[in-house]
Amino acid sequence: MSEAKTYGPRLYRNTEKMMAYSLPNWTAAEDAGLIALHATSSPDGSLVERSSGRQFINMSSYSYLGLNRHPAVIQGAIDALREEQIIELGIAPTRIQSSLMYDVQERFSTLFDAQCFVAISCSVATAALLPLVTSGALIDGKPRVTVFDKRAHFCMDLMKPVCADEAPVLISPHNDMNYLEDLCKKHPRVAYIADGAYSTGGMADMDALLELQDRYGLFLWLDDSHAMSVMGTKGEGFVRSRVGELNPLTLITGSLVKGFGCTGGIVMTGRQDIGRIVNTMAGPMCWSQTMSTANLGSIRACIGIHEGPELAVLQGKLRENLAYFDQRVPTAQAGSQMPVRMLVVGDPALSVGLSNTLLDEGFYVAPVYFPTTARGKEGLRVMIRADVGRPDLERLCDLLDKDVVPHV
Repeated sequence: MSEAKTYGPRLYRNTEKMMAYSLPNWTAAEDAGLIALHATSSPDGSLVERSSGRQFINMSSYSYLGLNRHPAVIQGAIDALREEQIIELGIAPTRIQSSLMYDVQERFSTLFDAQCFVAISCSVATAALLPLVTSGALIDGKPRVTVFDKRAHFCMDLMKPVCADEAPVLISPHNDMNYLEDLCKKHPRVAYIADGAYSTGGMADMDALLELQDRYGLFLWLDDSHAMSVMGTKGEGFVRSRVGELNPLTLITGSLVKGFGCTGGIVMTGRQDIGRIVNTMAGPMCWSQTMSTANLGSIRACIGIHEGPELAVLQGKLRENLAYFDQRVPTAQAGSQMPVRMLVVGDPALSVGLSNTLLDEGFYVAPVYFPTTARGKEGLRVMIRADVGRPDLERLCDLLDKDVVPHV
């Protein structure tokens, strides 16, 4: 067989091209000591780099409410281990699930007024369920033309080749509602796969999407990871807070690592009758490892925070920090409830250099470049948190104003 014939069709994935564009960026960041760091958490929330002893504040942490170090959440993991006296059951969850997992899913379902499932990660939930959407198994049994937003998160993007074995897969320009409507007019069954809240700031056009759903029966799969706990009176996120009764044509996924502060993934759906399918056909969720006891215990404790008044207090602190940051540092995301702020400098080497300067001053602000951002949109991604004190935030803004803003 000739060398040329060993290449695949590369209809939905081209690793060689992706590496050619992105690996130099990652290499530059690693050479500057900005990725592959090893650090220890301090009681005050700062991190200490293992090799150098350098102490810094992580301003690229997506634990937006600081729940990943909340005493009650940590104690919840400890309590669960003491109660259950086992790390995990050691059997695929399709056969036996812990009562703790059942309780967590039931409490999530009540809290978010939806049928909720949990998985060891949002990526696992996506790999498990997205092919079942394309095939129609989770909807009406009929395959659907599946349209991926061009900037859909990698955990969704990764599933394009698998979904393409079930039904046609298309890629839409980012947030292009006209393109999507044209497809809905052309095809009787369409599923749209996208982020609800974007990792680089901004949100999906929910009004337009719900109108297309109402008019054409469009199925919506929306990953709302960056809005979980941050938005909604119960921390249900951006998408769930914009949808009244969750209908069978909407599925929301989210990471529990970000605003929620634990680990794992969550799925919200309006279907009350798909438990059997999820427990038998959603391979990565049901045929592989289950969530650990400590993990479930921390989630249970964090649900308790979401059920009480403390969530609103933490959300309020986050909004105060966002307002202060927006007053000090101009960004395109100013005024948004989303806690992501992008400082675009348009050059990967410059973004790495500026990030390194900030780290020397005690702040880790990650440089972002392709594939996280489009080429030419490189910069720094600041993630504001509720548990960052005002003096630290003031000093960060001073540094950004002096060292970064002149390049934006």
